[in-house]
Amino acid sequence: MHLSLFFRSTLFTLLLFPAALQAETGESEYLLPEAIYRALDPIQDMIARGEYAGAEKKLIPLIAETEEGSYAAAVVHQTLGYVYGARNDYPKALESFLEAVEHNALPPEVMHELYFNIAQLQIHAGDYREGLDHLNTWLAAENDPSADAHLLAATAWYQLNDYKNMIPHVREAIRKAGKPDPSWYELLLAGYHETGDFKNAAQLLEDMINLFPGNDDYWPRLAGIYLRLGQEGKALALLELAEKRNLLDEQGLLQLAGLYLSREIPYQAAVLLQQKLDAGFIEKSAENLGLLADAWLLAQEMEKSVAVLRDQARLSGDPGVHLKLGRVYFELERWSEAVESLEAATRSGGPADMADAWLLMGMAAYNVNDHQRSLKAFRQALSYENARETAQWWLDKLNRENAAEEKS
Repeated sequence: MHLSLFFRSTLFTLLLFPAALQAETGESEYLLPEAIYRALDPIQDMIARGEYAGAEKKLIPLIAETEEGSYAAAVVHQTLGYVYGARNDYPKALESFLEAVEHNALPPEVMHELYFNIAQLQIHAGDYREGLDHLNTWLAAENDPSADAHLLAATAWYQLNDYKNMIPHVREAIRKAGKPDPSWYELLLAGYHETGDFKNAAQLLEDMINLFPGNDDYWPRLAGIYLRLGQEGKALALLELAEKRNLLDEQGLLQLAGLYLSREIPYQAAVLLQQKLDAGFIEKSAENLGLLADAWLLAQEMEKSVAVLRDQARLSGDPGVHLKLGRVYFELERWSEAVESLEAATRSGGPADMADAWLLMGMAAYNVNDHQRSLKAFRQALSYENARETAQWWLDKLNRENAAEEKS
């Protein structure tokens, strides 16, 4: 909030208002005592010249010369408030304005403007409830509140986490503003999110994409809302269009890949991820490499998954990744490499599925005629209930073959 600009723009009109009213209407209710009027006249000249410190020094002793509850006392406090405001001393400005209002002696038009000033100052200071009380009083009497006034109310309601009351004010601020700032739309979008109004959130983001085409962040956010609304096809089409225009950041690219996978289009997911990882648009983290490996596996591109899983295993040291790589080698009948990966899995503290790791290692070792390693692996597998029957079958088989060899 640019409070200092507000004070300077309204200072002279409101300061001169009492004198103008006195001259034009002659209403005794708003007549200043001669001594006060003469004292204020040079003070107004000082304020016009920007001599705020001097004006303050002359105004403070003037308070003692006014009667409590009088129009003169209210005018002096009001004038002092604008001096403090012009000096950006907002706590003192607020104190003076509240004093002016408490006298209840100023004309309705002046009181009306003071309510707005007080609301601004209180909201600026974090007194949102009190600020809203004064602002609501002002709004009730204002024929056509400005966009900034509605935004002020919206800001206070936002700080109070009252999004239901915030939303109408942001809407009105956007409607009235000639060229609303993108942050106003962000505020309204936050309100829709917090109230679960994803239908309006989607419509708003569609408008934001058209109004602010330079903000690439809106595309994946809109796709996320489409997903919340169960409109997966719209989300996918939106992200594909954004990707063709090179508008997606890493988050958006991963979101698009995830959509391809959820819609069982793994090959497109893998190609997208591979290209963007190679080009540096997506970080080569263990997590992202794991997503790529899964995409290649789902696309039945086993050989392509091997290189990715190797990189992932090296980065993460995760025994589960070594196990997955061992399984792929096993499927490809690359037995020696399968044994190597499975051994790495068991050395790394063990994957979640240790039973499977030992069974696969035993079978892979058997296929390279390493019966000692195979026996050791199956004996380890015996300690797992879900692998015991298979491990015992292999041990019996190995024992029979060993016995047959010894006889021969």
